[in-house]
Amino acid sequence: MTPAQQLLADIRQKQSERDRLLRELGLWAAVQAQGIAVDTVDRWGFEPEWLTPRQKADAQRAVMLGKSHPYTGERLPNGHYLPKVYNFVRLKDGSRVKLDPMLEAV
Repeated sequence: MTPAQQLLADIRQKQSERDRLLRELGLWAAVQAQGIAVDTVDRWGFEPEWLTPRQKADAQRAVMLGKSHPYTGERLPNGHYLPKVYNFVRLKDGSRVKLDPMLEAV
């Protein structure tokens, strides 16, 4: 790899990291806009049981039509799925607060 190609690869890698961090910062801003103090948040999560009946029906319809599930993505080796959206935040005290609207996962 030439020095110019290496420089370009490094810039692209840093740009990718910057974009990811900006999306994460957007999540923090959205959580704060919902009235949740960001310093109390431990992590984001997705709870399928908290979907509305309409959301559950839409997800089932998408899967039946051969489309990807609108709320979950890649399946991990342990059987869990990576979320495409977050519908709650877990606070540092262990409690969970529902997000409305849901937020796109990073």
